[in-house]
Amino acid sequence: METEIPGALKVLLSRGVSKSVILSACRIAAKKGITPVEYLVRNGLVSPEAIYSAYAEHCGVPFLPKRSFRPRTINDRPIQMGEFEHGPMLVSVSDGKPVYVVAPDYEQFDMVRDHLRRNPDFAAQVRIAEPSALRFAATVMNSPASDLECRFPDLSAKPTSGGRTWPVFLAAFTAAICVITVPVLFWFYLLAVLVAVACLVSGLARLISVWTTWLDPLDFRLPGRFHKSDICWPRYSVLVPLYREAAVVRELLRALRQIDYPVSRLQILLLVETDDSETLAALRGEPLDRHMDILVVPRGWPKTKPRALSYGLDAATGDYVTVFDAEDRPAPDQLKKAALMFVLAPDDLACIQARLSIDNSHDGFFSRQFALEYACLFDQLLPWFYRNGLPFPLGGTSNHFRKSALDRVGGWDRHNVTEDADLGVRLARFGYRLAVLASSTYEEAPVRFSTWFAQRARWYKGWLQTICVHMRAPAELVKDLGIVPVAALAAVFVGSLFLIALHPVFLLLLTGYATGVMDLPWQDGPAGRVFLVIGAAAAAIGYLGAAVAAWAAAARRRIKPRYADLLAVPVYWVFTGFAFYRALWEFFRAPYHWNKTEHGQAKRRFRSSSIVRRRRRNVR
Repeated sequence: METEIPGALKVLLSRGVSKSVILSACRIAAKKGITPVEYLVRNGLVSPEAIYSAYAEHCGVPFLPKRSFRPRTINDRPIQMGEFEHGPMLVSVSDGKPVYVVAPDYEQFDMVRDHLRRNPDFAAQVRIAEPSALRFAATVMNSPASDLECRFPDLSAKPTSGGRTWPVFLAAFTAAICVITVPVLFWFYLLAVLVAVACLVSGLARLISVWTTWLDPLDFRLPGRFHKSDICWPRYSVLVPLYREAAVVRELLRALRQIDYPVSRLQILLLVETDDSETLAALRGEPLDRHMDILVVPRGWPKTKPRALSYGLDAATGDYVTVFDAEDRPAPDQLKKAALMFVLAPDDLACIQARLSIDNSHDGFFSRQFALEYACLFDQLLPWFYRNGLPFPLGGTSNHFRKSALDRVGGWDRHNVTEDADLGVRLARFGYRLAVLASSTYEEAPVRFSTWFAQRARWYKGWLQTICVHMRAPAELVKDLGIVPVAALAAVFVGSLFLIALHPVFLLLLTGYATGVMDLPWQDGPAGRVFLVIGAAAAAIGYLGAAVAAWAAAARRRIKPRYADLLAVPVYWVFTGFAFYRALWEFFRAPYHWNKTEHGQAKRRFRSSSIVRRRRRNVR
């Protein structure tokens, strides 16, 4: 009489496993006193994943592969019953009912299958996985902040043992050989050419962005019908990461209460670190509206803003998610504008970046230059990228996300200290589009040099991390984005950092040459003079483009630019160069350290809602 094949093994038979192998396993397993499934796995004839996948199909429930699920946790501890590797483990809640993952022993296959068949309602709440998947989920994926590095380790700034670092080693080896074998004069000429080209491209890009975005509205008004109470708006979650922000809590809550969105569809999560007792006490000392909740982020490493945001994303209930910082004063109708834009756009629109504007530009040299810089970036450059369908680095706040897209790409990278720049590139690599919203959020610029310097160093360090992450596999980057988008991103990241790094050196050499202190190593003759003229012209176009862009952006923002501000731009760039040198040092010594930006230093902020509204009416 032919040995009967168990149900789960029949599924393997339909998937191409030899019938003779299965029958042999059944006969030998019976002699050894084990199950046929266990025999197949022990002898490497079938993988555990294939066995549990076939078993799930036999039971009529979904199968979850490794890295595809994360347990629900309390203080980063999984919520599960039973044994460690077998579950049940709570992974989600669907329509008010919990969803569990189980990985029964081979001996329990028939018992679990019979139980599921007798209880079809309960079976709808069950998923099956292999034991190693539950073990991995419980020990590695037990934190919302670990989502990216577990699912897409090659896209996380966390070092990976299997990461493809050959481009870095190849570049370093090639550079070492070239430095040894090529004359110094050649490198000087090459460096001068690269600086000239970078200045020329940067200046022309800024001029083009001014020309093409001059008539774009900085803000627009929603028609009156969108303020009616009978509209069913989508659910929206606002994440507000806070750390040592007790001084601005009251003003923050005032700004959040001015958001014009139905409170029944709005969730505001105030994210506070466990050790930040002052901010937590300040929040608990203020009356919170019913749609506002405090979420205490468990202790963990690294202590960064994206790590806190990951916990906020895990608790978010909205269809759309946005991020506001402690000092932000968003336009009251910004959420409605973003929601409307999402509803009218295709599903591949993942993020809408609102325009950030500085409202304390008169507090000093750095706040004034910071305001000009923000106006150029958010009112000219990013809209130009959006118009041309190109990806761009996001701002750290007032970026509105489609939550489903954010979940799909793994959320924020807790190891990247400029998480917004990385996320803009990663969304594009997954096939999503970015947009710019004609709505402003007012922010406070750093007033003290130390605050500005630490913040800027953190930004550049994050840019370096982003470059290293996405250049682990250059061919895949080009495949995901295309040549033109990659070239545009390279101009933003690599080109900007290149100019920033060389600007202090270039200005020093230029000053020395102009004062006669040093001679530049040009070859005598017409060729050397032509080379010098071309380099000087390219640098002049770069500075002119920056000055024109700053003047135009400031004029649109009613900042009233002064000639002294424009002439001081090269001086400001010297300080940015020094910030880059610090970023480079921190990149190797403290890559995940978060330089906290202190808020509440402004001498005079446009905090009054009437003043802010009056400024918005004047900006078109």
